[in-house]
Amino acid sequence: MTTDTAPTSSPSGRLTQILPLLACPRCSGALHMAAQTLQCGACAAVYPVRAGVPVLLPESMQEPGVGTVSADDPVSRHPYSPAALEIIEAHRDGWVLDLGAGGKHQRWDNVIQIDIFRFPMTDVVCTADRLPFRDNAFKAVISQAVFEHLQFPEWAAAEIRRVLQPGGIAKIDTAFLQPEHGYPHHFYNATETGLRHWFRDFDIRWSGVEAYQHPQWSLSWFLGVYLDRVAPAHQALLRQTTVGDLLSALERRGRGQTSEADAAVLAALDALPLHAQRILAAGVSIDAINPPKLPTGVSPASQAGTDAMTGLEAVRQLSLAREELSLLRTQLAWMQEQHTVVQDRSRYLAQFYPKTTREVLRRIWPHISWRARLQFSAVAWLRACLSHDQWQRLRSWAGAWRSVASEQSAPRGQASQERPFATIILEPRDATALADTFFSLVRQDYSAWELVLLQSDQQNVAVRQAMSDFARLDARVCIQSTSATTQVFSQPLGAGVFRLWVPEGATLAFHALRSFMTLVRQHPQVNALTADLELTQHEGETPLRCYHEGLDWTHISTISAPWYVLLKNAGSATDADPSALACGHIPEVLFHRPAPLISSTASVATAPQC
Repeated sequence: MTTDTAPTSSPSGRLTQILPLLACPRCSGALHMAAQTLQCGACAAVYPVRAGVPVLLPESMQEPGVGTVSADDPVSRHPYSPAALEIIEAHRDGWVLDLGAGGKHQRWDNVIQIDIFRFPMTDVVCTADRLPFRDNAFKAVISQAVFEHLQFPEWAAAEIRRVLQPGGIAKIDTAFLQPEHGYPHHFYNATETGLRHWFRDFDIRWSGVEAYQHPQWSLSWFLGVYLDRVAPAHQALLRQTTVGDLLSALERRGRGQTSEADAAVLAALDALPLHAQRILAAGVSIDAINPPKLPTGVSPASQAGTDAMTGLEAVRQLSLAREELSLLRTQLAWMQEQHTVVQDRSRYLAQFYPKTTREVLRRIWPHISWRARLQFSAVAWLRACLSHDQWQRLRSWAGAWRSVASEQSAPRGQASQERPFATIILEPRDATALADTFFSLVRQDYSAWELVLLQSDQQNVAVRQAMSDFARLDARVCIQSTSATTQVFSQPLGAGVFRLWVPEGATLAFHALRSFMTLVRQHPQVNALTADLELTQHEGETPLRCYHEGLDWTHISTISAPWYVLLKNAGSATDADPSALACGHIPEVLFHRPAPLISSTASVATAPQC
């Protein structure tokens, strides 16, 4: 057996190797390759294959997206326990299933790694409660720190029993006294009795607490999260308080006999922010109203008991409908923001870049407002009536008027007296893409930003004209030579507290900077900020949501650093020891990289490859 930090074979070769084990998640029929898909020979269902990885999800589930994990993050990489490594070694002559493998950086020849997200080493994307494998496919199943994140753990246990050979081994680790964690959901913490109940159809040889599950790690994790969430002053006070004094103060509070000496300690404990209380709560509650009952008087739960797969699909469909409603609201808000950016950009291009305008109008005309159409028509009429020299003089007059108007208007065109929160860095190669980024910043509901446009010899006249226009229209835009671009991530650039490098066409949600500022205010020690992104690599494709656990610090100091990372603009003093940087992540789509409306022959900045 070999383990590698890269796949032992090409993705297509790995898929060919495991294909005989796969089965349709809808009907359990055999699957066969067809172009870039897998097709079921029984029910004709078609499943995508992305970068050599089959995505075998039930029809009622949407594809969650892509994940990456830093090599410095041992939790998300789920390193194997000694017992799990022994199981893998003992079954080298057969297949071992790693259910919920996470972002491991190694691949084992006889281990199939599955997860709901597509990590670099994931073999199959699937859900635990409907495993896309044939019966009796595996000699052993390993699952570490996964069952607390499963919506239907009992169904997952039943699926493990189905795909496991008679006499096969199941080694399951799950959470009990742990803070809420994980992405995107944390459903259950189980006692030993609860875990045994989920696996009641197995012959349980042993259950209990492994050495790595000792209560000391629970205590360390709990206290570490608590101290991380309170303000520095409260953190310092709690660190100086002995365990005995802390327990005594809490006992007195429980009896209603608190003293003045307890006030400071209890105030520090009470200072835990409301949004962080759920992570460490002693319990959770619900207040609900019983909706109208089904006409038949049969609840979804009892229906699930009568027909296993049909019942599960009904429950999942109901849950999915609620999630889709929330998702549709988010997508609607995002589409409205994109529509606003397109209108802003198109108005600008219609006045300054008539050659480009015809292609833009052809694509967006059915989607723009009557006001924008009227403005486009007026500009076209003026261009037809005026000579070239007259048109150029009119453009110059309009630019000067906008410059004066922007200086007198607030807050959008007015330079802020406070230090910018973020310095956005962009080396534009296309006027249309530059306009997208600019107008997504202009529309931010938090105005403390600056845009640094890097000027290079490769930029054409139209791009340089656009850079000059935007610098004239908004005092927060400045143009800088690229002579020092190789030092962008090792030296401060601009006046912002954080700096962010963006590629062509990248846009930010209108509330992105405010969300990042809110996180920093709650956690002032944070040096790097990340958020989810939606990436559309080809026009017409459904955007793919990408999230990233941790950061790859081996590339963070280079100019090709991931563009969804805001780094503290502190220079070499911060970058000297990147492992010491405190990171904050917002699990929300705040960045977007769509396919450009007009393709450019010029090279563009590197985007994340999801």
